[in-house]
This record gives sequence, structure tokens and C-alpha cells, in this order.
Amino acid sequence: MATSTTNPTIACSRRDVLRAGVGTAVGAAAAGAVARPVAATDGASEFDAWFENVSNYEEITDERGASTVTVSVGASGNGGDFAFEPAAVRVDPGTTVVWEWTGGGGVHNVAATDGAYESDLLSEAGTTFERTFEENGVSLYSCLPHEAMGMKGAVVIGSAPAGDELREVDYGDWFDGVENFSGTVDKRGEQVVRIAVGAAGNGGNFAFEPAAVRVDPGTTVVWEWTGKGDAHSLAAADGSFDAELVETAGATYALQFGGVGVSKYICPSHAAEAMRGAVVVGDPMAGVIDVPMTAAVTGVGVLGAALSPLAFGAFLALHGTNDEPSDDVADAGR
Repeated sequence: MATSTTNPTIACSRRDVLRAGVGTAVGAAAAGAVARPVAATDGASEFDAWFENVSNYEEITDERGASTVTVSVGASGNGGDFAFEPAAVRVDPGTTVVWEWTGGGGVHNVAATDGAYESDLLSEAGTTFERTFEENGVSLYSCLPHEAMGMKGAVVIGSAPAGDELREVDYGDWFDGVENFSGTVDKRGEQVVRIAVGAAGNGGNFAFEPAAVRVDPGTTVVWEWTGKGDAHSLAAADGSFDAELVETAGATYALQFGGVGVSKYICPSHAAEAMRGAVVVGDPMAGVIDVPMTAAVTGVGVLGAALSPLAFGAFLALHGTNDEPSDDVADAGR
């Protein structure tokens, strides 16, 4: 869902309120299609369930780039020395994983849930068992005598999705030439996220900063103009929202994003300067379900957004029912 919204902490003039009200009302409901609902893959669900009772598991340890990775067998965890450490690792295809016994917790083994490999029951410190993983995928394993206690692990190979780990977003060539883009900035956990319009970058003040942000569904994104780099506007790549051309410092445009997906946008006036950005909602790489636009848009629609108190006041003023807007309001979008 995308609805017209304002940030109560933003101090803005009547001119800016009118501009924000009209802009968000026009683009509000259509923006819901930008972030589409998503379902986790079966593999990811299985992975999360596997680690439910594993006390030493917090996240997947990234060991990509290493040709050999060591996992301790009989590390501290799960009420004693009944853990693999790290519990889950991500490696490149062709990496050799070496399990090394600590000598703690008695007798342990390493056994894949699919039967692909299984070590002997061992207890002596320094003993090792190894396997080379060649193809992308997820290998779940356990210590059979202590599996019920939570002595479980996983090897994630290559780019295979696993659990709630965030996948890298594939933007295609969208950020080619965008000099201030260095990755997606994680803003999850924040109810309101601000993006500067006209920040330094791309040969002048022709940048959105941050260029790409990741937010939770339901987050309000507020674009705020710096007043630098001439007039700027916002236009979604798929046409779902469009803010007018503005150059006044402090002017704002806000949208609330629901569902899961990627919304790419641009300043059309400075397309040649690569003034582009993106809002990533949730984890769109987990397996997007394509749904009709009407299913993605819920809650306040176009009419509801246009009649919200803020937008309705702007509607009356701009259509002569209220006091006529001042000249600077009328000129704001030119």
C-alpha cells in the first residue's frame, strides 16, 4: 500500500504543505504496485525451522573468498559443548569445509540430513572431517547423538537463498554511472526515512542521498529538497508516482510503501547526470509473487488520499474554493 502521508516533525511553510499534499495525492494509490507481496521460498522456511532450537545460531557467517573453512565440533552451546561453530556458513562453490573436533561434549559426528555425507562418531580433540562443496545449494547437517539438543549446522553454497538473510538486490544497470551509489543503505527499523534531493554527486548537486535504501513495509519515505543543483523532481521508472519540479530548500514529498519490492526513480531533468535512486521494501529477492495491481493496493485509494485533510486543503486552495494560492505557490512546479 502507498498512501499520502506527511511527517509531523517536518516544519514546512504553507507553500510546501500545498506542494506535498497535491504531489502525494496524485501518486498515492498507484505506488502500491511498486512493492508487491512476496512469499518466502520453501528452502528459506526449512532453513529457519532447522535452527529454531540452536542456541548459538544468530546469522550466517560469510566465508566467501576462503578456499578452506573450519567449523568446530563440540563448541560451547545448547546447554554444554553441543554446538557447531559457526553454526551456519556461506562459502563459494569449490570450497572445502573442515570440521575439527574440540574434544568437548563427548562423542560427536557430522551427518547430512540428505545422506550425502556422514563422519564416524569421534571424540578426540584435533580430529578432522572434510568435504568440498561444488554446487550452489544448502546442506543441512547435525550430530546424530545430539541433534535433539540443537547440535545442528548448515553450509550455504554460493548465492543460494537461506533463512531470513537478505539477498543482494539486482538493480540491473540502473545505478551504472551513479557515483554516489555504493550499495543499499539498510534503514529497516525506522518508521520514517529521509532522502536528500540535490545532494552532492554526479558532477554537482545531482544526487539522491542515500541513492538506495532498504526499508520495512509500512515505512514512510520523505524526500527533502536541498535547494541545490537547480530544480529537481521525482518520477518512478514504472510511472507509479511523479513529484513536480521544485527547487525550494526544505520542500518535501512523502510516500508510504507497503508490500515487498523495488521502486526505482529518477529526476527527469537530470537524467543525463545519472540522478537516480531506489527504495527497496523488505526482501524482494526471496521469491516475488506477481499479483494484480488492485491486490497490491489496499487501504486508502486515490479518492481517499485526495480527500485526506492535508491534500483536501491543497485541493480547495488550488481550485479556487478556498483562498487562491500565492504566486510563489503557483510558480513552485515551473
